[in-house]
Amino acid sequence: MPKPLPSLVLLPPPPSPATRASLSAAYRPSITSIVSTLKGLETSTELLVVLPCPSLHGRLHRPRSEIYHEAQELLAGLYSLICVACAKLGVDVESDTPGAIDARILLLDYGSSQTYSTDHETTLDPFVSGPIIDLPTFSITRRRWNLIFSVDGEEGQKVLSSYTNLANRISPPVLGHLRTASGGVSLIQKIPQPAQHSRTSTPHNVIAVGGTFDHIHAGHKLLLTATALLLQPASRTSTIPRRLIVGITGDELLKNKKYAEYLKSWDERQQDVVNFLLSILLFTRSGAEEILETIKFDEPVPNGRAIHTRLKNCLLTIECVEIQDPFGPTITDESVTALVVSGETRSGGQAVNDKRAERGWAALEVFEVDVLDAQEHEEGSAKTEDFASKISSTAIRKSKAERAQKSAL
Repeated sequence: MPKPLPSLVLLPPPPSPATRASLSAAYRPSITSIVSTLKGLETSTELLVVLPCPSLHGRLHRPRSEIYHEAQELLAGLYSLICVACAKLGVDVESDTPGAIDARILLLDYGSSQTYSTDHETTLDPFVSGPIIDLPTFSITRRRWNLIFSVDGEEGQKVLSSYTNLANRISPPVLGHLRTASGGVSLIQKIPQPAQHSRTSTPHNVIAVGGTFDHIHAGHKLLLTATALLLQPASRTSTIPRRLIVGITGDELLKNKKYAEYLKSWDERQQDVVNFLLSILLFTRSGAEEILETIKFDEPVPNGRAIHTRLKNCLLTIECVEIQDPFGPTITDESVTALVVSGETRSGGQAVNDKRAERGWAALEVFEVDVLDAQEHEEGSAKTEDFASKISSTAIRKSKAERAQKSAL
């Protein structure tokens, strides 16, 4: 089966305020049109959706915890819309079959009145990493696409023009067939002033998240992206190593899962997690072999096996650790300062902090991601069930089992 081809979506800035309803009005027509186009391809697509965020511009030097809530709400709203479109059009989101779409979202540090230096290539900051990236860095490091989608309308075409102008200043020019998607209703109002914080926000350099991560779907992608955006960026003035710890449930604990025969192994799930994170974190013109280092621990670490992937250019290590209990590294590594959980597992954050208190350790700051929901976009139980099939590992395994059964007949 051919490898997925990379395609790019350049969205216009979100409406303000960015509610689920306003995001749907602004982006649903465009996303539906794009998904419909990709559905007809003879290959699958790895789709990178870039969302310019003027409301975040100028605030990224502050602790990332100050923008976390706003940023993750944008991610959740957009991932929900993509899942709704895929469910409505019957598009597979977790395979390499023709027409399947593996989407991920990148946030763009974007000021509508920004101007860019003509020598941006020589001033590329080696410490830059996603999932919030500036346009010059993105235009230099991501340059080969099957299709490039922009959105009809003044704001959408402005983003496309800025991207292509920057990307085509260096040789060879950016590669990709341009397509224009219909725009939605986007009421761009005055960007609200950031909320004043009554307490001092803490920057986090060691953050943990946990899960099964079987058959990576949009819920997993939201969780991993939110964890990554919470990490304080590296800089020339701060050489503190950053650690993104991903606890991945061990195979032994999953034997009784539904459709267990279609569960991916720990090694496969670990590789899927790393591959996804690299797609939203790694921005460099160097080859992967130059800036990536993989360390496998043959001897079990406190929770089981572990594989570390070090991004040398931005002082970041992705630490995938096998977990055998609900706590994992959060109660064996005192240096962890923050934990990201889903709305469905928020009680786990309190349980972790209770265990840390027993050890006399500082409590973790717990951050939550939204549960992806179709109710604000779709009506009817059948449509909601179709949506759920895109954000459930169990549903994905069930679908694989049913396809296998049919092919055996």
